[in-house]
Amino acid sequence: MRRRLYLLTGFVAMLFNSTLQYSWNAYEPLLIKGFNATPSRVEIAFALFVLFSTSFQVFSGRFADIYGPKSVGVAGSVCLSIGLILGSLSPNLTTFYLAWTLGSVGEGIVYGVSLNLALKWYQERRGLASGLVSMGFGLGGAIANPFIEASGNFRLPMGVIGTLALTLVVLFSLSSYPKGQVGVSPGKVLKEPRFWTIYLSFTFASIPLLVFSASLTQIASYLNSLYYTLITVVFPIVSGTGRPLLGYLTDKLGRLRGIDVVNFSLLLATVFAVFGYAEKSPTYLIGSAVAIGIFGGSSYTLYSALVGDIYGPKYSTLNTSILYTGKIISGVLGSFAFSTLFEFSPKLGLLFLLGSSITSILVLMLLHFNIDVRSR
Repeated sequence: MRRRLYLLTGFVAMLFNSTLQYSWNAYEPLLIKGFNATPSRVEIAFALFVLFSTSFQVFSGRFADIYGPKSVGVAGSVCLSIGLILGSLSPNLTTFYLAWTLGSVGEGIVYGVSLNLALKWYQERRGLASGLVSMGFGLGGAIANPFIEASGNFRLPMGVIGTLALTLVVLFSLSSYPKGQVGVSPGKVLKEPRFWTIYLSFTFASIPLLVFSASLTQIASYLNSLYYTLITVVFPIVSGTGRPLLGYLTDKLGRLRGIDVVNFSLLLATVFAVFGYAEKSPTYLIGSAVAIGIFGGSSYTLYSALVGDIYGPKYSTLNTSILYTGKIISGVLGSFAFSTLFEFSPKLGLLFLLGSSITSILVLMLLHFNIDVRSR
């Protein structure tokens, strides 16, 4: 019963976390209008989100593994809430960068603790449990996006969401990790070539999801407002619901086979995205958004479960947080770099998107040679 409460805590926390990534496409046009800025300048905030959410997840992961999730989760919840509230009050883009960065720090801390409440308490069903928790990371954006878009400005919804996020302080104050677990320390993990193979594979596999999260306004510039709103609602929903389904699948079939499905499906989805833009086809683009949401949204959950399978639960908060730093690279490439390339030449940006998926497949081949047969 107690571990079900922790699963619920992680799920609710992910609902709020989701708004920093999956509500970005809803916020971005309002931020551009509100600050009278270009898309590339506004998207610096998204790059800051990726950088600080991932890096602080590593620092907090070390403390959470040693001292437990209670104090770390509470601290992250406060940063998340205050960052959003201050962001809603920002008078200019520079101030917004600072507030969004604080909220991003909180998001990273809360994400790591929430996911590992599932990984540590449900070792026998890591894929399904972590998928159920991270499902909130998709659904939160789906719930918030209609409210954000209907408000006509970013200030009201951002302030309301930030205020409601204070409820996480209560939930995390009741949380704990199980005792007496075993696992491989991060120092030893970092010396293993197979970890870095996993890391590179995850990094490149994450780029399509982050491109659609950060730069949808550019890829979908030819869509009318109805289709655009449809994608901003559907994208986080399918991203959330796909996570427990694929997690359950990998529990049954094996983790590495699940990652095979994800990466090959992402390659197919990026091909649809390229055709969609070339043909100015809403059907192709919406189809690619759905596929990238389902399979791209599950990437970190599956890779984290794989790390937990191989290296054990004792240090899993820090080990999976180190893995998550790959999102710094993929986030910069998928937001600022893609946006800059796309502004220079849409064809160049789309080739970059396609190339990231192809690279993830090539790295995946190395993964098969470096992972123990039991992980297959």
